[in-house]
Amino acid sequence: MNIMIVKEVIKIQPRTFILIVVLFLVNISFYLFSAVYQKPRFESLQNQWFDKRKIATGGAVPDTTAVYQQGVKDLKTWRERIIPKKGFAGFIGRLFEAAANNSLSFKGVSYKVLQLKEPGLAAYALDFSVAGKYAAVKSYLSDIERMPEIIAIENISLNNKNSTEDAIDLKVQLTVYLRLEEQ
Repeated sequence: MNIMIVKEVIKIQPRTFILIVVLFLVNISFYLFSAVYQKPRFESLQNQWFDKRKIATGGAVPDTTAVYQQGVKDLKTWRERIIPKKGFAGFIGRLFEAAANNSLSFKGVSYKVLQLKEPGLAAYALDFSVAGKYAAVKSYLSDIERMPEIIAIENISLNNKNSTEDAIDLKVQLTVYLRLEEQ
């Protein structure tokens, strides 16, 4: 009985039946491609990666004590890079000095205190502008990135008032993190 219904559907809608058969065959071919070619290839590449990773680490399993000690050392280094709050003026001075070393004119700086949940830390959001030649501005940004203090460059904006000149204005928004002195 079911075969007779299928034969009737084929007679009435032959294109639909052919389309269903073609889609079924395409689906089977994609499945076979995935199962026969892609999955073994993926597993082979994954095993090669694991082998290379094992060779790169010397095949040694990391010692949890050594990992912990390295983490403690890294945290100590990170904490030392956070300047004390009383060093904020010195940090601003280094920004001015880096601008002067790159022959840039400093157009002003403003800051506001940001609220942090972390006790013992303060953050100041700084906005400032410098002007000069493009190469000098690029070098200045590089100098800021290499500063040892914990800072985050939030936003930079370049503006060229005259397209025939090499002089541009740079506006920088950054956040500097400071350590509060213990009372």
